[in-house]
Amino acid sequence: MGTLIQDLRYALRMLRKSPGFTAVAVITLALGIGANTAVFSVVDAALLRPLHFENPASLVMVWTNPADSTLHDPVSPPDLFDWEEQNHCFSGMAAFAERPMNLTGAMQPEQVDVEQVSPNFFSVLGVDPMFGRGFSKEEDQPGKNNVTVLSYELWKSKFGGDPSIIGKAIQLNGRSVAVVGVTGPDFDFYIGEHSPFGERPQLWAPLEVPPEWHERPKAGSFLRVIARLNPGSSLSQAQAQMNVVAANLAARDPEYDRGLGVALVPLRDQLSGALRASLFILLGAVGLVLLIACANLSSLLLSRASGRRREIAIRFALGASRSRVTKQLLTESLVLGVLGGAVGTVVAVWATKSLIHAGSGSLRDLSAVTVDWRVLVFAAGVTLLAGSLAGVLPSFVAARGEVASAVADGRATSASHQGLTARNTFVVVEISLALVLLVGSSLLIESFSRLTDVNPGFRVAHLLTFQVTLADSKYGKETARAAFFSQLLDEIGALPGAISATADLAPPFSGLGLTTSVAIVGEPPRPPGEALGTLLRVIEPGYFRTLGIPLLHGRMFDEREFAQQSNFVIINKAFAEEYFRGKNPLGQKIIIDVASQTGKDNLPDEIIGVAGDVHESSLAAAPYPMAYWPYLKLPYKVMTVVVRTATPPLSIVPAIRGALQRIDKDQPMAKIGTMDELVANSVAHSRFTMLLLSAFAGLALVLACVGIYGVMAYSVAQRTREIGIRMALGATKRDVQALVIGQGLKLALLGVVMGIAGAIALTRFLLSLLYDVKPTDPPTFIVVSLVLIGVALLACYIPARRAMKVDPMVALRYE
Repeated sequence: MGTLIQDLRYALRMLRKSPGFTAVAVITLALGIGANTAVFSVVDAALLRPLHFENPASLVMVWTNPADSTLHDPVSPPDLFDWEEQNHCFSGMAAFAERPMNLTGAMQPEQVDVEQVSPNFFSVLGVDPMFGRGFSKEEDQPGKNNVTVLSYELWKSKFGGDPSIIGKAIQLNGRSVAVVGVTGPDFDFYIGEHSPFGERPQLWAPLEVPPEWHERPKAGSFLRVIARLNPGSSLSQAQAQMNVVAANLAARDPEYDRGLGVALVPLRDQLSGALRASLFILLGAVGLVLLIACANLSSLLLSRASGRRREIAIRFALGASRSRVTKQLLTESLVLGVLGGAVGTVVAVWATKSLIHAGSGSLRDLSAVTVDWRVLVFAAGVTLLAGSLAGVLPSFVAARGEVASAVADGRATSASHQGLTARNTFVVVEISLALVLLVGSSLLIESFSRLTDVNPGFRVAHLLTFQVTLADSKYGKETARAAFFSQLLDEIGALPGAISATADLAPPFSGLGLTTSVAIVGEPPRPPGEALGTLLRVIEPGYFRTLGIPLLHGRMFDEREFAQQSNFVIINKAFAEEYFRGKNPLGQKIIIDVASQTGKDNLPDEIIGVAGDVHESSLAAAPYPMAYWPYLKLPYKVMTVVVRTATPPLSIVPAIRGALQRIDKDQPMAKIGTMDELVANSVAHSRFTMLLLSAFAGLALVLACVGIYGVMAYSVAQRTREIGIRMALGATKRDVQALVIGQGLKLALLGVVMGIAGAIALTRFLLSLLYDVKPTDPPTFIVVSLVLIGVALLACYIPARRAMKVDPMVALRYE
């Protein structure tokens, strides 16, 4: 211990004597450690932090899985009931589905997101409400389901954290329901996949099971299912058993279950979603940045050790062993690592806030991203690793006996072969790693540029969107709903600043809407499980004009078809091309399946028009077959209003809210936004990954440039006598410049070659993140290589200019 304290004191004293070296070394390490710690804080929150459920490893999502597909589809109630009866691998299965409702009463009306769940939902998750209770078994029956559980956030924000809220009644959609529980602040169960509304639940209510849910033609597929594995059951065993169950159902009822399998997804994997790949790529990227920082520090330590040859030689002469000197030098490296880690932690706090801001549209739970003790432990580990990696080789080279004895008389000589080789190796490694990051970031930038250049199929600018949910108590009849939206759209259209207004169940980029099957009249029936599919939109008048969707063939709906039931439909170009294959679709009849969704009869509809294609939820995904119905064909209670404005869209929100209150004082205006924001949010994930990887690539480029400059500057200083001799023998200044730059160019070219090989091997992991760009895109590799070589030459220029100014006579007297 005494030796360690002595080494620490000596290390601090030596670092204090070289403030410039110490500052550069600490900043270099701080950037690498800070970047790693910041990214780890996000990875920890999204992928590693324990879920607040009992034994979360045994929780799995259960999806319907179409044959020969990796898609995960919602579950139909009849299939769920059969799964519950026939499986032996789950101790419990619970279903849930979202539905927006209006919270009214004494407070300002507000739309809230309600998750309707099976009564055993909380018990399957292994979570009890903080106050009160969950739901009892009989509370999924009509007339007995007037109860609700509040989220902690809603309880605090709307009810002031009233501890006596249990047993009190609140108004949901005009119906009185009793509060029976409040969840804890840590309860966070939200599955965004196949959520039609895409919002975290604020309340939970029992999922009522009507009789028609037991009839396959009328039930539809809209449930999501969470299940808990039996103790001792593995995921593979459960998957095998559910495959057998699915095969039995398909054999028993091939018309509806043929070709449908079951997919089990661990809850942790489900929650992390598509973000998992991006975060691991970013973690790998900052790991490369840290390696570059360590290589830079190693090079600095080697240069510094060369200047301390006389000191080391004296220590050897006084009897110090090689291991003792190595320990001392390694201690100095670790002290630098600790200092760099301390500053890096401060950098990490700032960088984490920047990460949260940059990823606000793509990270699942930003509130959980914090620099806590777990992150600090990681930072400490990275600090020790960086200090050790950076110091091992310089300590070994500097402590070699022949290096010390060669300069025992204190004269300056050429750099040792080992030290020079090591520094050159570090530069090559830095350049190759920087090229890998630059290629990756360039590919993502090009991909993002092409993605944002995609035409969404409609005019995005100056569109305001908001959601309206009608309560059953006031708008139970279809005619009442139609009258409400007709009056609302008329009033909005007459407001100053509004050009036109319309409504849709789910306009582009605002939700999933309705997906169903479709059949073409006159064609032979398709085998079970092979039906054609289409998206279905129910729209109000002026829809295509308001959004700016072009009509390619035929005609639009007329006023009569919006005013009364009719059997007409408009399809999009993708529908016509995929299902009619060159034939004229106008006048053809199709049958859209709504019986499985609503219980209504399926009637043939005549195609009267073909509209242009629209990207629905992603600019990267090809347009899907789409059918449009007038609102009265399927009058939903939840609609999204779209307003085209002549002024900034959000500026007319107060006027629209006033119009809404004049029609119905209890009707809130929810999910207010602009179409520009919705489209931007759809590419937020790509933007987040691109920005972060580009930032890390830029940091790597700067560190590599500093490393090249440092090595070349040191090389010029060590070769002063050699350069003087060359100039005395007739070498010109340009010859000397070419000598220095040529040495740097050789290192840069070697690093580029190694980097290209590494990039080809590693950029394939970016494939899932790229749009219309190949991971081995030749122009990207060529441009990045030229840029990196140019930067390397620029870093060599100043040392080369310094070499050109060497006075031969002074150099010859140098030693």
